[in-house]
Amino acid sequence: MRHAMIIDHHGYRFQLDEGSGAARLSPLADDAPVWQGTLYPALHVQDAAGARRTLHASGTPDGAAVRLDFGGEATGSLTLRETDFGLELADLELDLRGLALVDILLGASSLTDEQRTRVSDPDFPEWPDFRSGAVCVPSARPAPPASILRRWDLGQATVPLGLFGPALGSPYGAAFPRPVYAAAFGDDRGWLLAGAGEVPDAALTLEMRGTSGALRWRYREDLWAPPAGPRRWPSFARVSWGRTAVAAFDSYFRSFERGRPDASSAAAASAWNSWGDFRRGDFDVPAAVAAAVGLEAEGYVLDDGWESSESSGLPRTDRFPDLVATAESVRAAGLEVGFWQSVGWIVDLEEAGLGPDDLIPGVDGTPRTANWGMDPRDAAHWALDPSSPRTRAFLEQRMRRIIREYRPAVIKLDFGYGLPGPDTGAPRDPAYRGDRLGDSLYRILADAARDEDPGVMIQLYGIHPLHAQIADLVALDDMGDHGDHAEAEGHRHWSVWAALLGAHGVVVNGSSGYFWDQDGEVVLDTAVLGSPGAVLPLFDERQRPTARQLARRRAINRWHRTTSRWDPLWLDSELGRIDVQPRVVSWGRVERGGVLAALCLRAESAGRLDDPAVASLAHSGDWALVSLDGAGVFDGPTAVIPITSGVLELPRGVEAVERWADGAATPVEPDFVEGRLVLRATEADLDAGLEGWVLK
Repeated sequence: MRHAMIIDHHGYRFQLDEGSGAARLSPLADDAPVWQGTLYPALHVQDAAGARRTLHASGTPDGAAVRLDFGGEATGSLTLRETDFGLELADLELDLRGLALVDILLGASSLTDEQRTRVSDPDFPEWPDFRSGAVCVPSARPAPPASILRRWDLGQATVPLGLFGPALGSPYGAAFPRPVYAAAFGDDRGWLLAGAGEVPDAALTLEMRGTSGALRWRYREDLWAPPAGPRRWPSFARVSWGRTAVAAFDSYFRSFERGRPDASSAAAASAWNSWGDFRRGDFDVPAAVAAAVGLEAEGYVLDDGWESSESSGLPRTDRFPDLVATAESVRAAGLEVGFWQSVGWIVDLEEAGLGPDDLIPGVDGTPRTANWGMDPRDAAHWALDPSSPRTRAFLEQRMRRIIREYRPAVIKLDFGYGLPGPDTGAPRDPAYRGDRLGDSLYRILADAARDEDPGVMIQLYGIHPLHAQIADLVALDDMGDHGDHAEAEGHRHWSVWAALLGAHGVVVNGSSGYFWDQDGEVVLDTAVLGSPGAVLPLFDERQRPTARQLARRRAINRWHRTTSRWDPLWLDSELGRIDVQPRVVSWGRVERGGVLAALCLRAESAGRLDDPAVASLAHSGDWALVSLDGAGVFDGPTAVIPITSGVLELPRGVEAVERWADGAATPVEPDFVEGRLVLRATEADLDAGLEGWVLK
C-alpha cells in the first residue's frame, strides 16, 4: 500500500491505504486477511434532475487529516485517529454542492462496467466490498437465536443495527439487543468491527449483497429536506478488532464513556412484571402482588394494559378504578411500584391534545402510523414527532403526571423502535432523524422523569453504551422472541451480549421467559448478570409453578448482586465460531479487585473447568453461587442455589452454614471431605422446596 496507515494492536495488523481507503486486517502471525474492504465513505446522491449515482472518495493526507475528493462532484475531510480500541473516523466534513444525500456507505468501492452489468439490485448501484468468512450482528435472527452467520447465509439482506427493526427489513425481534450500531466481520482467526461513533442521524443498517457487506447510513434526503449549514460528524465511525466477534464488540463498547453517574444498588432490586399475567387478560394485581411478596421480590411493575389507551398515561378505569390506591397498596405490601410506557406511539390524539402536525409525516404530509411488526394490515398507532414542541410537552407532562400521582420507583420505557423508517416518514426537524428519533424520545421521557424525581430509575432494553447511558437498568427482553420451545437457549445466547454491559455502570436485569419449566437456565445466568426480573405468569392454570420452580425464584430474588460494574469470566462458554453460536455455559462475574462475586456452574462443564479461578472446585449438576458481601464466593458470606440435583465441592472454610427452604433458614453442620466443603442437593430436596444454603 502507498501512504499506508499501519496499526499493530491486540495481535493483529490493520493496514489502510490513505489514497483509496482500502484496508485489511490480518493476524500478525498470518498475513492472510480475516477482513478487507474500503473505509472511506462513499456517497449515494441524487442531483437536481433526479439522477442518482454513487461517488467514491480518493484521499490526500493533509497533516492529521485526509482531504477527500469525490470525483470533483463533492469534497470533504476526515481524521483517521489511532486509539486504544483501534481506529476512529473522526471529524468527517462534507461539501455536497447541492446534491441530495441518499446514503453514506462504509464498505463500497466502484465497479467496472462489466461488473455493474451483473448487479442484481439496480436501487443499490454499487456493490458492498467488506469481505470476510462470516458476519456478526448480535441476535440478527431471533428464533432460533443466531448472531454469527456465514457470508452467504443472508443473501440480499438489510439488517437494521439501530432502533428501526422490521421497518427496515429485520424479522421482529422486539427490543433486545438493539440498538447495536455496529457489525463485525471475520472468521475463526479474528474479527474486525465497524460501527457508529455517535447516535446516527440516519437509519444505520448492515447491507449484505451476495457474500459482501457494507454499513449504510440511510438519509433519504431525496425525500426529506437536508439540515441547514455545513455537514459535520465529530465521531462518524469507530473500528475495533479482536480474537472473537464478542471481543471486537467489547473493545468497541469500551470506547464509549458512561456520561452519567453509575446506577445505584436500588436499580438492582428484584422485580416481578405484570406482563406474564396481563398478556393473558388477568389483571388481578392484589393477588399478583401477594404472590410476588411470597417470592421475596422487591418490586412490581405494571406493564402494558394499565392505560385508557396506549401511551395516554391515564388509567383504564374499568380495570383500575383507583390506580393511586392500587399503587399505594403495592407499596403497603412492601414492594416498590413501576410503570411501563411506550415512547413513540399514541392512539387517542384528542385525549392527548395532539394533531397531525405533532406526528411523523410522509412525503405527502399525511401522518404515518406504525405497529410492532410494521404490517400495514395490522392495527397501528400514530407515530410521535419530537420536532413538535407540543409533542415534547405532551411527553414531558405525561411523565411528570405519572411520577407525581403514582410515585413509581421504576419507569420501563419501551417501543422507541416500532417507528416508520426514513423510506416512509421522517421527523420534520433533521436533528431528530434516523436513529436519533428513538433515542430522542427515550431521552425526553427519562429527563422529565428524573427532573420530577431524581431518584426514579429508568429501565430500557438494548446493549449499545450510548443507549444504555440513558438508563439505570437494562433488561433482556422476555424470551418469547426465541419461541416457546427455546426460551432457555435464547437466554443463554443473549446473556453473552448482555454481559458486555457489565463494564458500563448500568445494572443488567436477567429477565425471564413465559414458561416455568425453562426458568432454571434463566436463574443460573441471572446469578451472574445480577438483577432478577420475571414476566412469568402467576395464575396460568396450564402451568402452575411447582415448589422447585418457586424455590429457585425465591432464592435469586433474595440473593443477587447489586453492583453495576463487573466483567465476565467466560470459563468454558462459547463466544462464537463460524459454525457455533455464542452461548454461556459455566461462567462468572468478576468485580473490582478481581473478586469472583458470582458463579454459574452447569453440569455439562463438570471435570473440564481448568481456569485457575475455579480449577479447585468440583461439581455435578447445575449450581449458582452469589457473594453476599463482595468478598468473593470462596471467601466471604455466599449463597449457593441448586438448580438441579448434584454435588458441589468448594475449596473454602466456613464458620456456619444455613439451609434455606420455604423462606426460612435452619442451621446445619458443614460437611467437609478432604478439606473441601461438600453440599448435596437431591431430587427429593428440590421437589420439597430447597432454596439453597448461606455459607458464613
